[in-house]
Amino acid sequence: MKRFFLALLLFVAIERFCHFQTEGFALSKMLLDNSPPIPGPSETLTFIGAGKQFYAFETADHQYVVKFMKFSRRRPLPWLEKIPFPFFLECWKTDYLKERAKRLSNLEYSSNLAFKHLSKEAALVFYPLQKNLILIDKLGISHSIDRSQTKYLVQRKAASFTSYFEKNPSQAHGLILSYIQTITSQCQKGICNLDPVIERNYGVVDHQVILMDIGSLLAHAKLNNLIGLQREIFLELLPLRQWLQTYHPEHLSYFDGEFKRHL
Repeated sequence: MKRFFLALLLFVAIERFCHFQTEGFALSKMLLDNSPPIPGPSETLTFIGAGKQFYAFETADHQYVVKFMKFSRRRPLPWLEKIPFPFFLECWKTDYLKERAKRLSNLEYSSNLAFKHLSKEAALVFYPLQKNLILIDKLGISHSIDRSQTKYLVQRKAASFTSYFEKNPSQAHGLILSYIQTITSQCQKGICNLDPVIERNYGVVDHQVILMDIGSLLAHAKLNNLIGLQREIFLELLPLRQWLQTYHPEHLSYFDGEFKRHL
């Protein structure tokens, strides 16, 4: 029994180490099918990060980021649907399958919102990817796929807002204003961001603040009236104000003035 627990502990440790080394990347998590790509011209993309909803790869010119949807916790499971369960587990199975379908629906819905209505705010672009892609993971291992095997969006590559702000203090007021304008524009289009975390979800491209994370967007009727719109803008700008208050209180008065002016 002792050997069993030691082996189990070793297995878990190795699995966690591999997950850390690869940032959880697994090709199977982003593919809709496993058919081999047809030989032809290819394009190489290099892994730069992973979130809950996307894997991010950059193009060879370092100008664009290709975000591939992660289907691992969202993909339908027809094999599970076919397995008969005892009656007391059928509710669990039904709820579990519904939850997976909901996750996929929400991610596709949010991505479509961004692409259709927030292309400027999120720096989304049409990028002519080759049909065949070679993905280089964090360990330097190459993976060949056909782009039709997955779903993706392309953004201009951005620097993290907080990092860029710290490195460019002379642009502070311009960045604060751009952040406010991006949030205001998004909300005026009737779209909420359910995950407005400043440290990881906002970036800077050509001195303009963009929405880097496009996986938690929701069109909401509450933004159709002035009070609801003002409240949402306030809530989504609150993380910026709190960050400034903590790290750059000297810019609070400028933020407050621009915030009032935009409301």
